[in-house]
Amino acid sequence: MSVRFDIRPLILMGEATWNQSVQKQGAFSIPTNMKSGELIRNTLTKLYGIYTTDYGNIFETVISGYQLVFQMSGNGFFEVQHFYAEEASAITRMIKEMEMEYQGMVQDYVYNAIKTKAEEKGLVLEQEAVQKNQSIVLTFNLNA
Repeated sequence: MSVRFDIRPLILMGEATWNQSVQKQGAFSIPTNMKSGELIRNTLTKLYGIYTTDYGNIFETVISGYQLVFQMSGNGFFEVQHFYAEEASAITRMIKEMEMEYQGMVQDYVYNAIKTKAEEKGLVLEQEAVQKNQSIVLTFNLNA
């Protein structure tokens, strides 16, 4: 009879520390299409009700027992690092879910920013229409 142990570091929210040497020894990285750390944090809070421990352009959290580290890559997008190869498919699915929610948050942000700027310029919203592809067309009256 054999017993297999999966030993993971215990990380408590608010006490987690990111050790740069771990990154070099065995972190696996998954690229994302997410650029805004603030919107990623909001996405994590909305989807999972969790918060992150921040270290500048690096922040980390634990979701469903998986330790995830978000780090800005050289191309301006965040990548997600994890530490066990067998977790890759589950983490990839979570990241896809995060990216979908993130895209909705970006759309909401842009929508609200456009409406606010238009109001500041004195434009009056005449019509708002949601298209089949879920895009939104705003029509403003210039002569108000």
